[in-house]
Amino acid sequence: MTPPVSRTTEEALRQALARLVDGCPTRTDRRLTVANLAREAGVSRATANRATAVLAACHEAIAAARVRGAAPAGGPEKGREERRTAHIRAQHIQVRALQKRQEEQRASRAAVLPFRRNAHAQPRKKGDETL
Repeated sequence: MTPPVSRTTEEALRQALARLVDGCPTRTDRRLTVANLAREAGVSRATANRATAVLAACHEAIAAARVRGAAPAGGPEKGREERRTAHIRAQHIQVRALQKRQEEQRASRAAVLPFRRNAHAQPRKKGDETL
C-alpha cells in the first residue's frame, strides 16, 4: 500500500480545491477535474490520488457542479438537438440571402435595355465624316 500524503501536500490540495470550486484558479483553467486539482496544488496526479479525503471531496464537488446545472436541462441529447436546430436555422438564413442576391442580380440585368441601332438609318460609308 502506498503511503498517504503529508500534511503540507494535503493542505495544498485542499486550498487548490477551494480555488477551483470558487472559480478562481491560479494555474489551470476553471474546469473542476482531478488533473486540474493536482496541477493547481503543484503535485503529481498520483500524489493527488493518494490523498483519499481530498479526492473524495473533489468528487463530491464535481457531482454538485453537475447537479447545479453544468449540463443543459434535458441532458446532452437536448444540447445536441439545440445545436442542430441552430445550425439548420443558420443554413436557412444563408439560403435566403443567396436567393435574395440572385433576385437582385436578375432584376439589375432586366433593367438594362440593349442598345438597338435604328433600322431605318443608312449604313455609313467609308469616308463619310458627318455625325
